Amino acid sequence: MGREMNLTRRSALFLVLFLPAVALGFWGKKTDEERLKKKLDSLKVHLYLAGKAALTKTAGSDEAKAVKDRLLAVAGGTAHSVKALQGKEAEPAEAEAAPRLSLKDVAGLGKALWEMRAVGKEVLEGDRDALPPALPVLLTPLGVAPELVSRLDRPTDHAALFVALALVKLHPRSPVPIAPEIILYEGTRMDPAQVKIPGFTPQLLALRAYSLAMSGMCDLAEKEAQALDALGPVAEPAQLSAGLKLLTGKEVSLSATQLTSVGALTQVLTQGSLAVCFFGRAAWDKGQQALGRFLEVAERSGIDDPELHILRAYTECSSKAPEKGKARLKVLAERSDLSEASRDDLKYLEDLCGKEDAAGMQKVVGKVRLGKVIVRVTWEHLKRSGLLEALGDQEWVKAVGDFVTALGQGISKVPGNVQVSLGGSDGD
Repeated sequence: MGREMNLTRRSALFLVLFLPAVALGFWGKKTDEERLKKKLDSLKVHLYLAGKAALTKTAGSDEAKAVKDRLLAVAGGTAHSVKALQGKEAEPAEAEAAPRLSLKDVAGLGKALWEMRAVGKEVLEGDRDALPPALPVLLTPLGVAPELVSRLDRPTDHAALFVALALVKLHPRSPVPIAPEIILYEGTRMDPAQVKIPGFTPQLLALRAYSLAMSGMCDLAEKEAQALDALGPVAEPAQLSAGLKLLTGKEVSLSATQLTSVGALTQVLTQGSLAVCFFGRAAWDKGQQALGRFLEVAERSGIDDPELHILRAYTECSSKAPEKGKARLKVLAERSDLSEASRDDLKYLEDLCGKEDAAGMQKVVGKVRLGKVIVRVTWEHLKRSGLLEALGDQEWVKAVGDFVTALGQGISKVPGNVQVSLGGSDGD
């Protein structure tokens, strides 16, 4: 009897000591939804929402007027910005005529946004769609087609701003400090099924997967990827043509080759960013699967980038047939377009190829390297798709680009030495 009592007491003591530790480990880990909520409740998002509130007249103050005046002053003005996205130079007359914010204006915009930060926080904490659409305020004075403006309801407004912010950030040479939290805000407030411009649902899902994955939210990003798999990487050509006609006011028909590039950019964004996210979580198997899918799409396109070959060598060296990886590394070593850093990584990979050292080889596919490759391949497909050419000369595209550019610049210049810069910590 006494022995049974001792066993019972020991068992009870074990449960008292052990179960809280297990519970802490299980319940203490944040979900992606919790991490997203925390990330969005940031100064950068508050300032961004303050700017939208000022533009839509839902905030009435001297600071709100200062913000609105400055944002409207540049809407549609930076003629060279869209051409820069296309890799073209603006005409001298266009660049000279483009009204831009001076450094003094940018500082003034930042100061006014800072004074309105409580307004932005209130908007975030209130109803998710408390603000009216912002783009009709920008586009109506420009004489944009009423049919397009009439479709800019809240879901479509969120989608258009989400795409504009993401493209500015994705551009390989973009100097504009667009914080990822702001892109996440618009992306997660958007419902692709409710967007009133047809033909672009796959690309919206891919951009949202990318923005979530690059912020470390792999579970949410994977859900977007699964929705994209069910839908397909490209809408029906008739839908895409209808959407482009609405956006441009003219008939635009993409060729079969261009449609292939539309699908490719959708897949490389999704799978490449998932690889980054899974590797960041040390989920090697999932990361390698996503990386393999990314590389398959990129290689089918015939893009000959040495960084792509290095990444492919990584997957081969990690496989059961590392001989392929070693042979690829040997060929790569003869290329004349390798940087010194790439040559160092080749040597590093040669030493590890075929060995059981997933963590060591993961250095070769770090977030920075893979992130840059994703951007280069995506941008190449975007240029090949014909979408930039179709949309690049539209005044409303310039206006939206100028709006997010000016707002991004203003947020980056908030007073009081508050750092609001490109990127930032993605930690919990």
